[in-house]
Amino acid sequence: MNADRTLVAVFDAAHVRFFAYKRARGRLEPVLGDMSAGLHHDGRDIEKHDFVKAVATAIEAALDRDKFNKLVVVAPSRSIGEFRELAGGKVKAALWREVAKDLARLGDAELENHLVPILQVPDVQVR
Repeated sequence: MNADRTLVAVFDAAHVRFFAYKRARGRLEPVLGDMSAGLHHDGRDIEKHDFVKAVATAIEAALDRDKFNKLVVVAPSRSIGEFRELAGGKVKAALWREVAKDLARLGDAELENHLVPILQVPDVQVR
């Protein structure tokens, strides 16, 4: 397994996108497109709690299948709190950083501009 393989999950109560981040490259690369498409919904179809649980489940599957060894979650504070309650032990063990910001609706380039500087900071908890 590549020692520098980080999964970045950017979500709010209704949308999620997944990216691979490798510090050496300093870029976010979209991943899990088909998985994230299945999680998109509008608020009438699924409760927010169920959506955050689905995100946690998708992350656990990605950690297993795609051999990510670190996890970064980027979401509003309230969603991060709910995520912490719903995530399993494997997901919590992989959690490297939390970024409590609502960035889910930014374009990929703008998101990368916001997150890469945060992700390049030495190993400290960023909240």
